[in-house]
Parts: sequence; structure tokens; C-alpha cells
Amino acid sequence: MKHLVIKYSLLLFYMVTDFVIINAMIIIAYFIYRFLSIGKEIIYSMPELVIASLTSSGLIVMTLLIVHAYDNESSFLNMKEIERVVKGVTLGFLIVGMVLVLGRLLISRYVFVFSYILTIISLTGVKMLYFHILSTDPWLKKLQKKILIYGADPIGENLYRALVNSPRLRILPVGFIDDRSEKKDEVIYENGFNTNQSIKVLGNYSDISQLIQAHDISAIYVSAQLFSVKKLKHVITDLHQYPVQIFLVPDYQGIISANVKIDRIDDIFVFSNLTGPTHFYLWVKRFMDLFLGLITMIILIILLPIIGVIIKLDSQGPIFFHQVRVGKNNYYFNMYKFRTMTSNSNPYEIKPETCKDQRITKVGRWLRKTSLDELPQIINVIKGDMSFIGPRPEMPFIVKKYNAEQMKRLQVKPGITGIWQLAGDRDKPIHEHMAYDNYYIQNMSFFLDVAILINTLFYACKGR
Repeated sequence: MKHLVIKYSLLLFYMVTDFVIINAMIIIAYFIYRFLSIGKEIIYSMPELVIASLTSSGLIVMTLLIVHAYDNESSFLNMKEIERVVKGVTLGFLIVGMVLVLGRLLISRYVFVFSYILTIISLTGVKMLYFHILSTDPWLKKLQKKILIYGADPIGENLYRALVNSPRLRILPVGFIDDRSEKKDEVIYENGFNTNQSIKVLGNYSDISQLIQAHDISAIYVSAQLFSVKKLKHVITDLHQYPVQIFLVPDYQGIISANVKIDRIDDIFVFSNLTGPTHFYLWVKRFMDLFLGLITMIILIILLPIIGVIIKLDSQGPIFFHQVRVGKNNYYFNMYKFRTMTSNSNPYEIKPETCKDQRITKVGRWLRKTSLDELPQIINVIKGDMSFIGPRPEMPFIVKKYNAEQMKRLQVKPGITGIWQLAGDRDKPIHEHMAYDNYYIQNMSFFLDVAILINTLFYACKGR
């Protein structure tokens, strides 16, 4: 009961705050329009403006509800929620626009566009703030549902990491249970690397009753891969004696995606539409790359003389740095960047892990911190070697060591930015933590691309 009250209280809170934010952004957009004195300068009275903004905000919040932006489900690094926010706001403004046109109401296109942009930016920023608070606030963690994970195998470990990255679920993994003696007291880290956030294997099946009482456990998630079918049925039956919910986690990772439809024929589950991205999406993605690439190329042309001069004044060597990388379908290409390391550095050594690396120049540290060193990759985007969004391209000698799972990165065009760049693991080797690339490859969509771009802008402003 407590968890239901928290769930619906948070839902109401999210909807009300979104309504207030959207309403405020529409009014601010109008005052920006008036301040800039552009267009035909259509003037609205304050009552007209307030009524229009309140009505529009209500329609957009309803659209967000329809596209499941408020669903209490997993959102890996908040991507799914932000993707749905972008989709809901876009569809909401389209509906508002149609209502205005059909109603023959006088509306400034500038106010409309400003409102849309400000709403997208503000709601995304707020969702990122919620994500941070839900992930770190110790008081809110007390309200989370505590669970055990039965099976310290790859499926159980991936579930743990996914739950840590999905704070809106309000599920707190307390520890693992595993019947294998060699697993006792093993420590599982949140991101696959040695960090401060981790949980242990607390015991085996015989310890379940004691662990439920000691940690106030509400549910047990069972890794199906750990058992034979016969043994799994026996385990599930036995677990029903305890006052907790039982969840079964099958091993479909890397097979199913967001576009998979699940049908049920009697007691048999059938998965359909196990396909990759559509040709239409790939065409739209390429159009977006060219459109944004040509706009960004103007920025590159403007900044090139300034950045070029400071690079030359700081150290000897060329302005640009190019390196052979591996793209889609094992295609080799030259990737361009502004030079950030001394000219005598080996371009095919392992990349610097910290900004204190002696190979990095003073200007190079600043370029890396602001991500301006990546700007020349616009050339690769326009040429078609890369996309704005996608897995980072690796060097050939690293790709030659890829295992079968890591080779999946070569199924899609590499990108300038992606989910990995937004994560805490971005200072670690790209290919050693495939969860980010797998998520993107399995869930590729136009709105996910837009969500990643918006997140990238936020992180770039923070100097990540």
C-alpha cells in the first residue's frame, strides 16, 4: 500500500510540475518575442496569454501521459523518459498548432517556436535533475522497495546495474543470493569497474528467510539462466512460501528490443518484429546528420582561425589530428579532430585516461574539457563515415581483439556522441562496457537520437 501511495503521489507531482513549467515557458517565450521585436509583433492581453498558455500546457501534459512519459518503468540513464518527453512535447505542440490553425486564431510563429524549444530544454533539465536526486538522495532511498537477486551470474549482474541506472523504479537491490559456494561474499560493482557502489552475495537459498526479515525484503528477482527448467520450476514453487513478490528474469538480452511485440498463445509467449531499424528511420537519421552537419560546419569555419592560432601558439605541430578508425561493417576511415596532444605522441597508443596525462597540451586540456576537439568530426558526418549519434569508433588494433558481443558495435554507423559519453564510465575503455551501446543499438529511434543530443548539450555546458 505504501508503495502505491508513493507511486501515485509522484505521478501527480510530475504532472503538476510539468504543467507549471510548460505554462511558464510559453509566457517567457512571449516576452522574449516582444523584447526582440521581431515579426509582425502580435500583441496579446495578459488574460488572453494566460488562458492560451494554461490550455496549451494542459494539452501537452495529456500528450506526455499518452506517450507514457510518466510510466514507472526502467529508464537506462534516464534515456527512455527523456525520449518520451521529447516525443510528447513535439506531438503536444503539433496538436496545439493544429487547434490554433483550425480555430483561425492569430499566433506568432516565433512565440510558438520559442515555446517549443524552451519547453524541451526546461523539461529535459528537470528530468535530469530528478534522475540525479532519485539516484543520490539518502532519504528517498529509504522509500525504495528492497529486493534480493537470486543468481550472481551475468543476467543477475546486468539486472543490478540496470536497476541502479533506473532510479524511477524505486527498487533498491540489497544483495545477491547464490547456491554456488565459490560465490559467497563476492562483491558485484555497479558499473563493471571498481567503484564505491556495490553489493555482495549475502548467502544461498537456506539464508532467504533470515535475509527477508533482516533487510525488509519486498521481492526476489530470479535469474532464469542459472537453473534448468525442472530446477527453476521447483525454485519458484518453493519461493512462494515467503511473503515477497517473485520475478523471473529470462535471458533475452541482445535479442529483444523496444520494438518487439509480445503475444501470448495459450501459455506460450511469442516475440515478433525482431528486426533492426527501418529504412525510413535510417533515411531520417541521415537527413538530420546532413542538416545539423551543415549548420555546425558554419560554427567550425568561424572557430577554426581562433582555435588554430591558439593551438599553434601553445605547441608545435599541425592544427588537425587524424587517425584511422573502424566504422560500420568494419569500414576503415580517417577521423578528424583538433590536435590536443604533443606532435611527437604516438597516435595509436591507448588514449589518455586523465587530463593530467603528460601528452596533453595546455590548450588540449581545454579543448577536451569543452569537447571542442571533436568539432572537425563534422567533416566525417557530412562524408557519411559517421553520424551525430552512435557508438564511438575504435582504432583497428583494438577492434581486432573484439569478441562476438563487442562486434555488435560495428552493426551501426559510429557517432560523435552517444549514451556512453553521458555515463560515468566514459573515462574507461569504450568497448569494455557494452551496456550503453547495446541499449542504443536495440532501441534506435529518432526521438532517442534527439534525447541524446539534448543531454549532450547539457553535459557540454557542464564541461564534461
